[in-house]
Amino acid sequence: MRAVFDTNVLVSAFLFPGGPPEAAYRLALERRIDLVTSAPLLAEFGRVLSAKFGRDLRAVSEAVAQVAAIAVVARPTEHVCEIEEDPDDDRVLEAALAGRAGVIVSGDKHLLRLRTWRGARIISPAVLVAEVDSP
Repeated sequence: MRAVFDTNVLVSAFLFPGGPPEAAYRLALERRIDLVTSAPLLAEFGRVLSAKFGRDLRAVSEAVAQVAAIAVVARPTEHVCEIEEDPDDDRVLEAALAGRAGVIVSGDKHLLRLRTWRGARIISPAVLVAEVDSP
């Protein structure tokens, strides 16, 4: 299963251990799913860790490097304008399209409201974990 994680999922996985986002990220670490990302998503992840949560440059660099090391880094070629309320969410859709992801994992209401987009299901981290862990 190829899955793109929205930035909110990655931030929660790194900063708030013990919840579904961390469990979802652990699936990628254990290679039970194929994580897909892109340079714009990695940059946003770093910006949020630094600007919003005050993480120092070294911690931010290590977190971004870890995600880049375990993920397929897709190169979006199509510019998407789907989410008027939050255009940054379009970067997630672009990564999913370029990386041929079948699943988008997010806690964002704008994305979750879509439910599917161009064949990719949009689900919460808890749903992903339940699906992968079910027999």
